[in-house]
Amino acid sequence: MESKLLKLDKPYNVIYAGGKVGKHIATLMVWNEVDDEDGVGIMDAVSYPVIDEGEEFPAGTLCDNVELRDCRVLCPDGGTNLFWVAKIIEYDFRQIEPAGADYILERMKLLGCKIAMPTEIDEETKEEVIMTDFELSLNIWKVSGPIGEDDKGVFRVNTLSSQGFYFEAMGTPEEIYKELEYQKNVYHAAFYEMDIFVKIKFYSDDGYIEDVVKRLNESRY
Repeated sequence: MESKLLKLDKPYNVIYAGGKVGKHIATLMVWNEVDDEDGVGIMDAVSYPVIDEGEEFPAGTLCDNVELRDCRVLCPDGGTNLFWVAKIIEYDFRQIEPAGADYILERMKLLGCKIAMPTEIDEETKEEVIMTDFELSLNIWKVSGPIGEDDKGVFRVNTLSSQGFYFEAMGTPEEIYKELEYQKNVYHAAFYEMDIFVKIKFYSDDGYIEDVVKRLNESRY
C-alpha cells in the first residue's frame, strides 16, 4: 500500500468531514500499486481529509472515517451564507452520528467563518436591512399512535433548509417540543454572539400537534 500527504496552500476551505468541522489543510491519498501485463496500475485509491479544528485542537486531525468525496465545503474563504449553513446542518442530520448544530456553529465561529444573512426591504424606510424574523414551515408526519387523535403518538418533524434554518426531531409531542425548543436556543445564542437577534416562528398546515407549534411560538425566541 502506498500513501502520500498533499499539503494545501492558504486560503483554506472550512469543511464538514464526517461529523467534524475544520480547515482543510491537507489530503492523505492512499492506494495499492499493482503490476499486470499492461504495466503498473493503481487500485483502491482513497483520499482522506486532514483538518485543523481550531482553538484547543492541534492542527492535523486525520478524518479517516470519511472519504474526501463525502465531505462538504461549509465555508469557503470569504464566507458563506445562511441558507448553505442550513443545508449542511440538514446533511449532518442524515449521518449515523450527527455532530449537531451547536458544534457546527461553534466551530464556524472559532474558525472565523462569516455568515451572510439574507436581506429584505424595510417597509418604512424602503432601505435594505438584514433579515432577522423567520417563519418556517414545520412538516409533521404521524409515525405511530391512535387514529383520529392528532396530539397523541409518535411524530417526525422537520423544516425546509431553503427557509434559512433547519430543524428536525422525532418522538412524542413533549419530546418534540423540548428538542425544537433546544434547537431554537442554539440558533439564537449562536447568532446573538454575531450581534444578530433572530426570531423564529413556525407554522404548519398538517393538523398535527398544534399545541406544540403554539407553545414553540409563545416562547421567548
